[in-house]
Amino acid sequence: MQCNGKTPLWAAGRTLLNERGDDFNRRLVTVLRTFDPEAIHDLRVSSRRMREGLVLFTPCYPAGDMARLVKGTRRVTRLLGDIRNSDEALLFFTSLRDRLDDCCRRDLDLLVTAFQKERKNELRKLEAGLRKIAAADLHDRYRQVINFPSLFAPAAGGLDLFAPLADFAKGALSSRLEDVLQLVPEAKEEGNIAAQHQLRIAVKHFRYRLEILSLLLDSSYRKFYGTVKEYQEVLGRMHDLDVFAALSREAAWSQPATVIILKAIATQRGRLFAGFTAMLAKMPFEKIGTRMRSAL
Repeated sequence: MQCNGKTPLWAAGRTLLNERGDDFNRRLVTVLRTFDPEAIHDLRVSSRRMREGLVLFTPCYPAGDMARLVKGTRRVTRLLGDIRNSDEALLFFTSLRDRLDDCCRRDLDLLVTAFQKERKNELRKLEAGLRKIAAADLHDRYRQVINFPSLFAPAAGGLDLFAPLADFAKGALSSRLEDVLQLVPEAKEEGNIAAQHQLRIAVKHFRYRLEILSLLLDSSYRKFYGTVKEYQEVLGRMHDLDVFAALSREAAWSQPATVIILKAIATQRGRLFAGFTAMLAKMPFEKIGTRMRSAL
């Protein structure tokens, strides 16, 4: 079934959630066959999109059924996240080792070796966990819930499940954008790492909701969507550096190596924050909101 703005909310939810579930299942099959790092990353992103879709269309279904699906999807995302974090750390600290002074090389070699061992353990856990998910026929259970919306039960918030998707989408997108806008003022303070982390999560949810409802947006969507994606990437790299800095402070390294490594991380993060600030000046989220509303 093809959806458009006039499609009843319940029918659009069923169609779009099935698309998300099918995408996840295809990527799961690929990962189980290859365990390629890129395929693992794509599966993790797919699980996040599926979870955002479940949250978005929760009013169309029995609350308990959707809560169980969201919880199960979150477990998959976390399972995939552990190995992703090790991959990112390996790439970063290996690159740092090749760029910094010799006094840091031995310390960084030890850390890289530790992450390589940790990744092997995480890969074994991931393989066992994903094979368990596949064997449990979770995709079939997902379909059993998604294909039977609560057509004749009161929806959460008093929503009309027979109303056009376009009417629902306006509020759904604005809600996620409002979450972002509330966090921007504090995230503009360079030292407020917690606010920047929360903003990263809010932007991620906003991006995935835009993707799910992009069928309702005209061709101008691609321009501001690209900016939202760039915001998420910049904030994500800043968060990674914050994690790497914490790891570096906790490592039992020599004092000179610790100072040099933390300085390198701080310099890189400063550049990213400057880029983030420039983006806020050039394309603030308020302007993205204006363009989003005109594209609907």
